[in-house]
Amino acid sequence: MKKLVVASAQQHMRLFDSPESYRKELNRFLAMARAKAAQLVVFPALAGVMAASSQVEGFRMSLLKQADEGRRAKKSLWSKTRGALADGTAMLLGANFRKAFVQLLQGDPAGLAATYEQTFSELAKMYEMTIVAGSAYLADAGGVVRHRATVYGPDGAVLGRHDKLALSKEDEGLATAGDDWHVVATPVGRLGILLGEEALYPEAGRVLAYQGADVLVALAAAGNEALAAYIRQGALAQAQENRCFALTSFLVGKNYLAADDALYGTFSGRSGIYAPLEMTPRYSGVLVEMGTADSEGLLTAELDREQLQRLWETGVEPVRRRMPVDLFASYLPALYSSRRTLAETWPGGAETSPALLEAPATVAALPDRSTVDTPEGDE
Repeated sequence: MKKLVVASAQQHMRLFDSPESYRKELNRFLAMARAKAAQLVVFPALAGVMAASSQVEGFRMSLLKQADEGRRAKKSLWSKTRGALADGTAMLLGANFRKAFVQLLQGDPAGLAATYEQTFSELAKMYEMTIVAGSAYLADAGGVVRHRATVYGPDGAVLGRHDKLALSKEDEGLATAGDDWHVVATPVGRLGILLGEEALYPEAGRVLAYQGADVLVALAAAGNEALAAYIRQGALAQAQENRCFALTSFLVGKNYLAADDALYGTFSGRSGIYAPLEMTPRYSGVLVEMGTADSEGLLTAELDREQLQRLWETGVEPVRRRMPVDLFASYLPALYSSRRTLAETWPGGAETSPALLEAPATVAALPDRSTVDTPEGDE
């Protein structure tokens, strides 16, 4: 596929009273993506948790859902007033979606996984698109809960999954780390998926590039602006370092998965679609990007694979061909096999000189149509 139209959703986290309500939410984005002739649609990290929010029940949860309903735009004054009252009551009663979700996850992990799979599979088939579903906490075949993103093809079939390897503090108590990074082959190309903080490590993108990924997809739910900016910069850098395309998709709005002491935290981030500097206006690396870090929207852009191929061969500095692999191979095996972080290697800064760097290791063998749209309906 020489040219590919891709779409990245920036989506609010919300609580839904029925599976149909969540499907309606996803349909808003997918209908816009179809209108733009998108062949690939990406949803943000933890957006998949919303597929199961209707299964989290109880009086306290109903209050949270009423409060969430009242926050949405274009609601009546009565709805907003009722929502504000419900929000205050929920706070007084200590309502916490995370606790209720964990109980459901422990009690019916198969049911949660089935709801997630059915929702995104049917929508991918209905819209005949490749969909990178928003990640969720899901049990694998062995019953182990992972922070997982699943990719569906235009026929609704599962094309691949990625289980988050570099878990964050927010994942603690909810998920077990995955085993490996691997590329997902799809009708629109080979995708490399990064979840949240994984985008901060250049090694992750390089591993996926070595496996043939030419589109890196970073799904994120950042609890503060600094982390969101860090993930954005990481995706930009990885697109340039590996001479590939990259997409970021951020979850925004109220953080219902926060722990007690951060109950009213929010997610923020500016989703974007990126390319090597030479393929973007003013060498910015940005094809299209959301203007704000807290509103919903859908980004679309056309990725030109022929131009990317030419860049690999004849770019001003074709780093993919000129990589000094012998040089890197003489250092990296020893550095990484030490199992030490930079902080552990240089605990006192540059004053110390670890023996790790004194002798290189033996070389080892290695196995523009860009737019931003706002979904119609509630915001």
